[in-house]
Amino acid sequence: MSLRLLAARPILDRQMMARQGKPLGRAFGHAHFWERAAQSRRGFIQASATLAAGLAISPMLRASAEQSLPNPIPGGLDLLGNGHIFHVYLPGTSPELSSITDFNGVLGATEVLGSWSGGGVTPAADTPLVFDADMRFMAGEYIGRDGRHHQGTFAFV
Repeated sequence: MSLRLLAARPILDRQMMARQGKPLGRAFGHAHFWERAAQSRRGFIQASATLAAGLAISPMLRASAEQSLPNPIPGGLDLLGNGHIFHVYLPGTSPELSSITDFNGVLGATEVLGSWSGGGVTPAADTPLVFDADMRFMAGEYIGRDGRHHQGTFAFV
Protein backbone atom coordinates (compact mmCIF):
# COMPACT_ATOMS: atom_id res chain seq x y z
CA MET A 1 0.00 0.00 0.00
CA SER A 2 1.41 3.39 -0.95
CA LEU A 3 1.97 6.15 1.59
CA ARG A 4 -0.69 8.32 -0.03
CA LEU A 5 -3.31 5.60 0.27
CA LEU A 6 -2.25 4.94 3.82
CA ALA A 7 -2.39 8.65 4.62
CA ALA A 8 -5.84 9.04 3.01
CA ARG A 9 -7.30 6.05 4.87
CA PRO A 10 -8.22 7.86 8.13
CA ILE A 11 -10.16 10.42 6.10
CA LEU A 12 -12.19 7.68 4.38
CA ASP A 13 -12.85 5.99 7.74
CA ARG A 14 -14.10 9.29 9.16
CA GLN A 15 -16.39 9.81 6.18
CA MET A 16 -17.87 6.29 6.63
CA MET A 17 -18.42 6.94 10.33
CA ALA A 18 -20.20 10.21 9.51
CA ARG A 19 -22.51 8.43 7.02
CA GLN A 20 -23.34 5.77 9.61
CA GLY A 21 -24.20 8.42 12.18
CA LYS A 22 -21.44 7.42 14.57
CA PRO A 23 -19.99 10.18 16.75
CA LEU A 24 -16.71 11.55 15.49
CA GLY A 25 -13.82 12.37 17.76
CA ARG A 26 -12.31 15.82 17.82
CA ALA A 27 -10.46 16.54 14.53
CA PHE A 28 -6.91 17.81 14.67
CA GLY A 29 -5.28 19.74 11.84
CA HIS A 30 -6.25 19.84 8.21
CA ALA A 31 -7.49 16.95 6.09
CA HIS A 32 -4.23 16.90 4.10
CA PHE A 33 -2.03 16.76 7.21
CA TRP A 34 -1.13 13.07 6.84
CA GLU A 35 -0.21 13.47 3.17
CA ARG A 36 2.20 16.28 4.05
CA ALA A 37 3.49 14.36 7.06
CA ALA A 38 4.30 11.33 4.91
CA GLN A 39 6.22 13.51 2.48
CA SER A 40 8.12 15.24 5.24
CA ARG A 41 8.98 11.89 6.88
CA ARG A 42 10.26 10.63 3.53
CA GLY A 43 12.36 13.76 3.09
CA PHE A 44 13.65 13.48 6.65
CA ILE A 45 14.65 9.84 6.17
CA GLN A 46 16.37 10.60 2.84
CA ALA A 47 18.25 13.53 4.33
CA SER A 48 19.24 11.46 7.37
CA ALA A 49 20.49 8.60 5.19
CA THR A 50 22.50 11.00 3.03
CA LEU A 51 24.03 12.64 6.10
CA ALA A 52 24.87 9.28 7.67
CA ALA A 53 26.52 8.08 4.45
CA GLY A 54 28.50 11.32 4.18
CA LEU A 55 29.70 11.04 7.76
CA ALA A 56 30.62 7.38 7.32
CA ILE A 57 32.46 7.77 4.01
CA SER A 58 34.22 11.10 4.51
CA PRO A 59 36.77 9.84 7.09
CA MET A 60 37.90 7.23 4.56
CA LEU A 61 38.45 9.91 1.91
CA ARG A 62 40.17 12.45 4.13
CA ALA A 63 43.84 12.41 4.99
CA SER A 64 44.53 10.90 8.37
CA ALA A 65 44.99 13.45 11.13
CA GLU A 66 47.62 11.17 12.67
CA GLN A 67 49.86 11.23 9.58
CA SER A 68 52.28 14.03 8.94
CA LEU A 69 52.16 15.78 5.59
CA PRO A 70 54.91 14.80 3.15
CA ASN A 71 57.59 17.24 2.02
CA PRO A 72 56.90 18.45 -1.52
CA ILE A 73 59.56 18.34 -4.22
CA PRO A 74 61.48 21.60 -4.63
CA GLY A 75 60.32 23.81 -7.46
CA GLY A 76 57.36 23.14 -9.69
CA LEU A 77 55.01 24.93 -12.06
CA ASP A 78 53.11 28.20 -11.81
CA LEU A 79 50.00 26.82 -13.54
CA LEU A 80 47.70 29.76 -12.75
CA GLY A 81 50.20 32.52 -13.42
CA ASN A 82 49.64 34.07 -9.99
CA GLY A 83 52.91 33.02 -8.34
CA HIS A 84 51.44 30.00 -6.53
CA ILE A 85 53.78 27.07 -7.20
CA PHE A 86 52.35 23.60 -7.66
CA HIS A 87 55.05 21.10 -6.70
CA VAL A 88 54.65 18.98 -9.81
CA TYR A 89 56.29 18.69 -13.22
CA LEU A 90 54.54 17.59 -16.38
CA PRO A 91 55.52 14.19 -17.82
CA GLY A 92 58.42 14.54 -20.25
CA THR A 93 59.59 17.91 -18.90
CA SER A 94 61.54 16.56 -15.92
CA PRO A 95 62.89 13.21 -14.76
CA GLU A 96 60.95 13.70 -11.49
CA LEU A 97 57.42 12.27 -11.66
CA SER A 98 56.87 12.14 -7.90
CA SER A 99 55.44 15.17 -6.15
CA ILE A 100 56.88 14.04 -2.78
CA THR A 101 60.52 14.28 -1.76
CA ASP A 102 62.11 11.54 0.40
CA PHE A 103 59.74 8.95 -1.07
CA ASN A 104 60.40 5.22 -1.43
CA GLY A 105 57.64 3.20 -3.06
CA VAL A 106 55.60 2.59 -6.17
CA LEU A 107 54.69 5.38 -8.57
CA GLY A 108 52.35 5.12 -11.53
CA ALA A 109 51.83 7.95 -14.01
CA THR A 110 49.96 8.43 -17.25
CA GLU A 111 49.01 11.29 -19.51
CA VAL A 112 45.73 10.82 -21.35
CA LEU A 113 45.31 12.85 -24.53
CA GLY A 114 42.32 12.85 -26.82
CA SER A 115 39.98 14.88 -28.95
CA TRP A 116 36.24 14.88 -29.34
CA SER A 117 33.46 17.02 -30.82
CA GLY A 118 30.94 19.04 -28.89
CA GLY A 119 27.38 18.04 -29.57
CA GLY A 120 25.25 20.13 -27.29
CA VAL A 121 24.17 23.68 -26.71
CA THR A 122 27.48 24.69 -25.12
CA PRO A 123 29.74 24.28 -27.03
CA ALA A 124 28.05 24.33 -30.39
CA ALA A 125 27.67 21.05 -32.30
CA ASP A 126 30.79 19.75 -34.10
CA THR A 127 33.15 22.04 -32.18
CA PRO A 128 36.56 20.30 -31.95
CA LEU A 129 37.64 19.92 -28.31
CA VAL A 130 40.79 18.53 -26.64
CA PHE A 131 41.06 16.36 -23.52
CA ASP A 132 44.36 16.28 -21.59
CA ALA A 133 44.75 14.70 -18.15
CA ASP A 134 47.86 13.97 -16.09
CA MET A 135 47.14 11.24 -13.51
CA ARG A 136 49.49 9.74 -10.93
CA PHE A 137 49.44 7.59 -7.83
CA MET A 138 52.11 6.94 -5.22
CA ALA A 139 52.12 4.31 -2.49
CA GLY A 140 54.99 3.71 -0.10
CA GLU A 141 57.13 5.16 2.63
CA TYR A 142 58.00 8.83 2.98
CA ILE A 143 59.63 11.14 5.50
CA GLY A 144 57.04 13.60 6.77
CA ARG A 145 57.40 17.19 7.80
CA ASP A 146 57.80 15.94 11.35
CA GLY A 147 61.02 14.12 10.31
CA ARG A 148 59.61 10.61 10.96
CA HIS A 149 58.94 7.74 8.53
CA HIS A 150 55.31 7.22 7.45
CA GLN A 151 53.39 4.95 5.08
CA GLY A 152 50.87 6.50 2.70
CA THR A 153 49.00 6.39 -0.58
CA PHE A 154 48.54 9.51 -2.69
CA ALA A 155 46.74 10.32 -5.95
CA PHE A 156 47.07 13.23 -8.33
CA VAL A 157 44.62 13.95 -11.15
